[in-house]
Amino acid sequence: MLKYIFGPVPSRRLGRSLGINVIPSKVCSLDCIYCEVGKTKALTIDRKNYIKSDDILKEFYENYNKFDNLYDVITITGAGEPTLNLGLDKILYGIKSVVNKPITILTNATTITDPNVFNTLLDFDIVVPSLDSVTYSVFKNINIPHNDINLEHIIQKLIDFSHIYKGRLFLEILLCYNTNDDQEHIKKLCSILHQIKYDKIQLGTIHRPPAYSDARPVSDEFLLDTANFFRDNGLQNVEITGGFKSIYKNNNTLNLQQLIIALLKMRPCTLDDIIGVFGRNQDEIQAIISQLILTDKIKQIEFNNKTYFSKN
Repeated sequence: MLKYIFGPVPSRRLGRSLGINVIPSKVCSLDCIYCEVGKTKALTIDRKNYIKSDDILKEFYENYNKFDNLYDVITITGAGEPTLNLGLDKILYGIKSVVNKPITILTNATTITDPNVFNTLLDFDIVVPSLDSVTYSVFKNINIPHNDINLEHIIQKLIDFSHIYKGRLFLEILLCYNTNDDQEHIKKLCSILHQIKYDKIQLGTIHRPPAYSDARPVSDEFLLDTANFFRDNGLQNVEITGGFKSIYKNNNTLNLQQLIIALLKMRPCTLDDIIGVFGRNQDEIQAIISQLILTDKIKQIEFNNKTYFSKN
């Protein structure tokens, strides 16, 4: 059973992404109300060896060749905030020593104020920081931060980082209804975005069961209106997030049950999501899901009139 590798998952933003989970569920510096991984269990800004870098690299070295041509990029992420792993630099350089494909990190950017994190992020090929809020009142409501986090300091360091970083920077913004979507905050967000040197701004909302049941998505129309507002105010390369599409097709060399469990460990998915990722027929996927539910390895949950499956 793979403990740290999951996917590959297709993404319009990154291409076919082989994920590496470097932090346990759920150690994070934020407790975002929309998080699809669930509520934060350990709210912290302390960097530790939560998962040993040697264990992660051992699994990667033993398995990455099995995925061969199925991925375009390797994504460092976590069931929490990946930069809290003190061995992040060792993991990055260890992977770089054996593969030539781009390496991405998904981060909430809260640790970018740490010089060690700042410098390690500079060596990633793609950095995807999230920026849902630019005022503390909104930050507190949507991201529920650790008490010692200084939002202004984070934003300034993110601006500084963007102007010396040589890779690609994709900003991720998730909008929640009646939380960070009022027009005054959108205007302030737009102003901050003008100060950041980025390659893409990607707008999204809640699509899967959130950590907090009262978190609600904004409408597709609102996402489009916000994207158009950004564009009308001089921001370039603004796009709205898309869905899954198949990358596995007829590849029969991989353990599909194992891959589905690894995927659901990182995010809840619908039956259509899983079919879309693995490119198999519905009966085959449904049979595997039924077996995983029967053996108590995954669970079924309802959200927004849809059925999702998640790791138990």
